[in-house]
Amino acid sequence: MTYARARLWLGITGVGLLVTVSALLLLLGPSLTLPGLLALYLLIHLPLDYLGGAWLPRLFGRSPGPFWLGYLRGALLHAGCLALFAYAILAVGSWGGRPAVFFLQLVLILVCAAAQAPLAQLIGGTEEQDRGFTGGIAGFPGREQVVLPTAWPEDVGQVVSRRRQAACQSGSRTRGWCLAILWNLAGFTASSWLPGAGVTTETELLRTILGFTLWSFLGLLLLPTVSRWGVFEVDQYARRLGLSLSDFTGAVIACDRLQDDEPQRSPGVETIFHPLPGVNERLHRFLQPVSTPPGAWNAARYALFFAWPCLGLLSRAVHCNAGRPELWVFLPVD
Repeated sequence: MTYARARLWLGITGVGLLVTVSALLLLLGPSLTLPGLLALYLLIHLPLDYLGGAWLPRLFGRSPGPFWLGYLRGALLHAGCLALFAYAILAVGSWGGRPAVFFLQLVLILVCAAAQAPLAQLIGGTEEQDRGFTGGIAGFPGREQVVLPTAWPEDVGQVVSRRRQAACQSGSRTRGWCLAILWNLAGFTASSWLPGAGVTTETELLRTILGFTLWSFLGLLLLPTVSRWGVFEVDQYARRLGLSLSDFTGAVIACDRLQDDEPQRSPGVETIFHPLPGVNERLHRFLQPVSTPPGAWNAARYALFFAWPCLGLLSRAVHCNAGRPELWVFLPVD
């Protein structure tokens, strides 16, 4: 059992447990209040987060550092964000119904997008503690901000920065960003039309949240494919802009080692669970380009972060960020 495969099984367990509980509550009828649902959410996550943030890294010699103080801080702040969004939805929903809530959630998602970097600092504290922190691209299309870990070697940071600029210039990042927003808005609106669901009372909203969690699970299965296409698309775009094979190889390998250190995966595992292609496949396609449809860079992981204002319960249960508050806002990217 490798570290990568152990984390994968942890993610499968966490997501599967939350989806199963959501489906059962939706089927049987939730008898919880909103605070009760948030408390249950925190309780379910507690052992999973300990395994992902403390036990597994120590078991595989990844030295995660102190766990509980940073974790509890991040978990409570995240739960506070969900509570704030929930009661804002109820207030607006009781006044203007689904159209008003749709507009509210769009505004909240855009606020989260604009404040992604400071929000990551607030939730995760210092990004230096978790070696898996990769930063990402924050901000609106046309006003992007490339975020990089300060601990990375300068040569790796320079190559990754150039490639992320290529992601913006190619349009793939914009497609991924927009797809993630539309996916969440469509899913929440559709979930609000389930029997007994809605946005005007607590009971209705609870059923909407449970339905949206199932919708988010569907996104975990579908969005990684277009995200991988986006990675290949940006790799080729950066190559045409002059990124050399040696620079590309060094940066990709270095980033993978800071993550799961799994350069090769089986096609089935990668198709279902990984929005980031394996290192070997990326190097092969960099040398011998293969035609792929236009991609949507990072759509799968933008969708998890943008699910916060839609009250999604899966955003920090996936294998890459379970138990790692530094990675709840900026999930790992290529």
